[in-house]
Amino acid sequence: MLSELAALSRTGGALLVESPTGTGKTVATLAPLLEHAEVAGHRIVYLVRTHAQEQQVLRECRAISHRAERPFLALGLAGRQNRCFLLEALDGIGQATAEEHGKLCSDRKRATERGLSGEALLTPPTDLPASSAVDLTDLDGCPYYARVLQTELEPLAERLAQKLPTNPEFESYCREENLCPYELTKLLARRARLVTAPYAFFFHPHVRASLLSWLGVDLDRVDLVVDEAHNLPEYLRELASVTLPRDAIHRAREELRSRGDIPFPDEGSASELLRTIEDVVDGLIEEYAPEEDGPLPPRALEDRLLEALGGTSHRLDTQLGSLLQWGEVLREERRKARQLPRSAVHSVALSLLAWPQMEPPEFVKVVMREPRPALEAYAVDATRMAEAVGSCHLSVHLSGTLRPLEEYRDSLGLPEAVRTLVLPSPFPPENRKLYYAPDVTSRYEELTSDPEAVPRLARRLSEILGKLPVRTAVFFPSFALLEAVLGAGLARALPSGAVIESRSARFEELWRAVEGFKQGPSGGVLLGVAGGRIAEGIDFPDDELEAVILVGIPFPRPSAQREALRRYLDSTRGRGWEYTVVAPAQRSILQALGRLIRSENDRGIGIVLDHRAPQFSAALPGLAPLPELGPIVRSFFGRRRSRSSPPTEPPSAIHNP
Repeated sequence: MLSELAALSRTGGALLVESPTGTGKTVATLAPLLEHAEVAGHRIVYLVRTHAQEQQVLRECRAISHRAERPFLALGLAGRQNRCFLLEALDGIGQATAEEHGKLCSDRKRATERGLSGEALLTPPTDLPASSAVDLTDLDGCPYYARVLQTELEPLAERLAQKLPTNPEFESYCREENLCPYELTKLLARRARLVTAPYAFFFHPHVRASLLSWLGVDLDRVDLVVDEAHNLPEYLRELASVTLPRDAIHRAREELRSRGDIPFPDEGSASELLRTIEDVVDGLIEEYAPEEDGPLPPRALEDRLLEALGGTSHRLDTQLGSLLQWGEVLREERRKARQLPRSAVHSVALSLLAWPQMEPPEFVKVVMREPRPALEAYAVDATRMAEAVGSCHLSVHLSGTLRPLEEYRDSLGLPEAVRTLVLPSPFPPENRKLYYAPDVTSRYEELTSDPEAVPRLARRLSEILGKLPVRTAVFFPSFALLEAVLGAGLARALPSGAVIESRSARFEELWRAVEGFKQGPSGGVLLGVAGGRIAEGIDFPDDELEAVILVGIPFPRPSAQREALRRYLDSTRGRGWEYTVVAPAQRSILQALGRLIRSENDRGIGIVLDHRAPQFSAALPGLAPLPELGPIVRSFFGRRRSRSSPPTEPPSAIHNP
C-alpha cells in the first residue's frame, strides 16, 4: 500500500483498495499522502461515514505527527447542528437542515461583527460563565463567534498541531474557552494539512464549494480519501433522490391554514392546490403500494395532478412557483423572529417543481408506506454526484469489503483502467474460527410463517451466549429482529450490564457505552445491527472483543428502490442480483466479523446463526457447521469462568433520552 500510494501521489488518478479490517489501511494511506501534501502544497480531505472512523483518523495522524520532523495540523469537521453551543437548546434545532441552521447562524454572525465594529457593544448573554465576560457583542449576536474573531489563530494552530485533538477533545476545549468549534475549524482549515469530514462535506455541491473556500485550494490540489468506500454508491443515490412525504403536504396545509389562504391570479387558491396534491398522493399510495411500497409509473403524479386540476403544465408550474415564493417569505419572517426558518409549503413546492426533471433511466419513481408514506424519485445512477472525484489530484477508495471492484468503479463512473489493489489478511488464519448453525435461520418467510421461529432463535442464541465466557458482540440484520428476539426471551438470558444499541442513540452515548463494554467484565455482551455504527468502523483490539455472533444473514431489506436498482444494473451490467443483494450481504457479514481480528495476536470465534451461511463460504475460509461449543471454547480460549446467569440487573439500552 505504501508503495502504491507513493506512486499515486506522483501521478495522480484513482486507486481502489480492499484490505481486511485491522490491517492498517488508515495509517498506510496517511503516511505517504501527508508527506506528499507537505511537499506539493495539497490538502488531504479524508471522508468518513461515522464519527468513530473520524476519531480513528485523527488518532493515527497524532501518532504520525509525533514521529514527523515537523508537526502538522489535522482537523475534524462537523456540521453546525453538532457544534453550535448557542442554539443547541433551541426547539427543533436537532432536526434542522444545514441550510436552516446556517440562516440562523449567519444573522447572529453579522450582528456579532457589527458589535465588534463598535456599533453596539453590550455584555454577552447571562448563561455564559462569569469568567467569559467580554465586551464584544450585542445580545443579537453570538459570544462564541465573537471569541473566535478575537482569537490569535497562528499560536492556536501551533498548539493544536502539537496535540492534534479528536473531535470530542476539540469541542471540549472550545466549550471551556467559549469558542465556536464550527467557526474556529473554518478559520483553521487553511492551515491544516488534513481535514476529516462526513461524506456530505465533499459530495453535496454547495457544501463542497464552502469546503474548498475554507481550505484555500481548488479540486486539483485536493488528495481525496474515501473510507468505508463500499457505502459511497448508495449514499450518493440517496443524496440525488427527491422525496415527497405525505405528512409534509399535511404540514403545508396546516401552515397555510394558520397564515391565511393565497388566491391565484387565474382561479383557485393555494389551499385548494395543496388539498388536491394531498388527495392525488393518497390515491397513488393506495393504488401502487398495496403493502410496503411499489413502483410508480414515471408520469403518474404529473398526469393525475393535471387531470384533477383541469389545467396545463404551465399553469401548474406557475401556481407551484407562487407557493415557493410564499414559503420563502415565511422562512424569512421566521428567520427575523429568530425561529427556525422552515416552511413546509416551501419544501413541498420545491419537490414538486423538481419532480418532472427526475427522468428515467437515471431515476425511477416509487411509492412507499414505510417508514412513512411518500413518493420518491430514486436515483439509480450515482455517477453525476461523483463527478467531482475525477477532478481531484488523486482519490483513494478504502474498504475491507469493496469487491466486486468493477461494480464500485462503474457506480462512480471511474475510468475502466483505474488502479486496484486487493490485499489478503496478513494474520494467522488459525486465530479465527468460523462456524454456522444449520438448525436456525432469519429467512423472512420462515420468521413470518412459523410462530416458533423467533423464540427458537432466542433460545439458540441464549444457549450459545451461555457457553462464551468472553466479550461477545451480537449483530442482527435489523433493529426489528433484535427487538423481536429480545422480547422472545433473550433479554432474560443476558448478563448484567449488557449493552443494546438503539437506532436513535446519539453518537456520544454510543461511544461511551461501547467504551464501557470494552473495559467491562470479560463476559460482557453487546447487541447491535449489522451494517450499523458498531458493526462497521469501531476498533476492538486485543481482548476487547473475542466473539461475534451474526443472527442471520443481513440481506438488504426488499424494497421498490432496490428492485429498481436491480433492474437498472441488470440492463447496464448484467449482474443486478449479485450487485444489489448478494454483495451488500457479504459486505455486512465481513464487516461484522472483521471486528474480531485487529492484529496478529488477536483471537476470535465468529458464528453465523443461519443455515444459508455456506453460500458465502468463498469469502469465509474455514467456515464449518457449529459443533458442541464447550470443548472449542476451552481449547481456543483456555478455561475461563462461564458467564453468570441469570442477570443481577437488566441490560442497559443505548437510547436517546
